[in-house]
Amino acid sequence: MTNTVAKELTKIDTLSSKLLSTLDEAVFFGELTKFFGKVIACDEIVLNLVHEDNSCRRVAKNGRAVKKSVRKTKGLGAAGYVVKTKRPYFSNNVSRDPIFASAGETDVVSELCVPVSVDGIIIGTVHFRVKDDSRKFERSDINTVVEILNEIQGPLANMKMYLSAKFLNESLQKKIEEKETELNKKKGGLDLVDTYRIEEKEIVGNSGVMKEILSTVDRVAATDVNVLINGESGVGKEMIARRIHCRSKRNQRAFISVDCSMGSEEQLESEIFGREELDVIKGLRIHKGVCEAADGGTVFLNNIDKMPVRLQAKVMNFIKEGIFFRAGTQVPLRSSLRVIVASSKDIATCVEEGTFREDLYFSVSTMSLRVPSLRERHEDIEVLASHFLNVGKSADSQKSMSPGVIKLLSDYHWPGNVRELHSIMERAYILSPSSIIERDHLADSIKVEMFEEEAEAVEERGFREMTLNDLEREHICRTLEHLSGNKTKTAKTLGITVKTLYNKLHSYGMIEPKEA
Repeated sequence: MTNTVAKELTKIDTLSSKLLSTLDEAVFFGELTKFFGKVIACDEIVLNLVHEDNSCRRVAKNGRAVKKSVRKTKGLGAAGYVVKTKRPYFSNNVSRDPIFASAGETDVVSELCVPVSVDGIIIGTVHFRVKDDSRKFERSDINTVVEILNEIQGPLANMKMYLSAKFLNESLQKKIEEKETELNKKKGGLDLVDTYRIEEKEIVGNSGVMKEILSTVDRVAATDVNVLINGESGVGKEMIARRIHCRSKRNQRAFISVDCSMGSEEQLESEIFGREELDVIKGLRIHKGVCEAADGGTVFLNNIDKMPVRLQAKVMNFIKEGIFFRAGTQVPLRSSLRVIVASSKDIATCVEEGTFREDLYFSVSTMSLRVPSLRERHEDIEVLASHFLNVGKSADSQKSMSPGVIKLLSDYHWPGNVRELHSIMERAYILSPSSIIERDHLADSIKVEMFEEEAEAVEERGFREMTLNDLEREHICRTLEHLSGNKTKTAKTLGITVKTLYNKLHSYGMIEPKEA
């Protein structure tokens, strides 16, 4: 038993009595985090409840209950790692730790995560967070937390039984609702709203510019205005649109995306408004468009600048009146939609050029958002790369990047933005046979740019006479410097053995004979 726990035994007994007197999870876990706050020095203590599917939901923070929180998908962040391994974990450099990449805690420097378990069953995870460099977690902190949890196994066992019964009841209720929905669908056909209902996807980014845009996005989501999203190709405009929908009052209805650059004008009109056709054999055939399928929800019109002007007029009329007509008919139909549009071009310029209607521009740009390119959020590159590299991977199969790879990614100009980074990291994961991503595993586009930059640098330095031995020495020294003095990685990069590298460094007078 640690000295800290020995000194707090009386208070732990008092805590145990309090916890035995309640089965209210908010009160129970609130009291537990309050007690931990007096024992473990940190800036923030959070406790997550672990559901039967291993997803997590925050229930307490700094001694207070958290009433409304979103359940995090199984396997995400430190909580997911701890639930999977059933072992505590801590990091004193959260921003560089791939396990924490998907946590979204941008202001945390160090974090300790410990599973709350009873008889080998994890019912929660408790997180201790420090937001500056004043405190580093150690093994002794884990021992202290684990011993306190061991001392209150009685109350935890009661809570485990209560939660088991609660989760079982919720599961049965869900199955009943699903069965009722299934029966209703059999009676009335498939509900398209269920087909197009979506869940919010995580947007990773710690930079100031991303924090600012996401803050604005969340304020916009609380309203019901139409939105224009601008940004280069691949920056994540549809991700922003999804976030707006999922955080709006329309989130239980459909979200449907339409690419206005695909197909002919006739096909696009049919996709948006639907179509009626009279077939001699089958009779009247009705194709429902997005306006009907997403009624009550959100439609996302991507590449709106590519929409033909004639069709723009019909979209404008729908936004103004809420009424539309299927192609091939004059029967008016009504639908309530939020319209979010996106373009990689400046729509105001398109208006000046006469390729976009001015009235439609003003209608869809009630709120305009500009998504920054990856070049403008340079500090997010490493975090995004690590996230894309390991997202969906188990803890045992996760990989990390060498310093040389991080530098290459940081120096690259990213014409394809986040979409290109995602593709490159997926490729690198496949090509890397070990747990380390090296330069050779990156896409040719990045390596070609690197070689071009090095060639330009050589050209700028101008020609100077040197022997092959001098050239070899310069290349070895520059490679060693680039890899932060790591001799093993340097030898591997140069294609020589570590012993050969040491011998050459000794011959240059850079290390002592005994080292070589």
